[in-house]
Amino acid sequence: MDEKAETVQSSNIKITVRDLDGNIKDEQVLKNLITTVGLNMLRDGLYGDVNDLEVKYLAIGDDNTAPALADTALANETFRKARTSQSKPADTQVRYVQYIAPDEAIGVIEEIGWFAGAAAGAGADTGILIARVLYSRVKTALESIQVERTDSFAEA
Repeated sequence: MDEKAETVQSSNIKITVRDLDGNIKDEQVLKNLITTVGLNMLRDGLYGDVNDLEVKYLAIGDDNTAPALADTALANETFRKARTSQSKPADTQVRYVQYIAPDEAIGVIEEIGWFAGAAAGAGADTGILIARVLYSRVKTALESIQVERTDSFAEA
């Protein structure tokens, strides 16, 4: 193995907003920031210190402070929901999908985060914030949002 090779992890977010008839109103592809606590959780899992690395919740907040490596929570979490589904679409990839129904998370959205680990629960700020992204929208009861997050791991 090349001593200069290093493992690179990247994430891509696809957010699709649909009206009540299922028509796409907006679609965006964004790049999220993987937090230091998220990377440390992965490290600790490989080392054997952590048994539960599962991404369990997506959270939404209304603060547009730029994501930072040191983030451990959203700036102001206002909504949280258990993951809708997950899959392994290809080698070295995992995808998480979250569906937010028309009657959920109504109001200002400025930030989205993903929470993992044994402590991740339905309560705000629980678990390990593995990733965070800014996304600006005022969500109404006349639309749903689907958030897809795909993690890809590869040698660089």
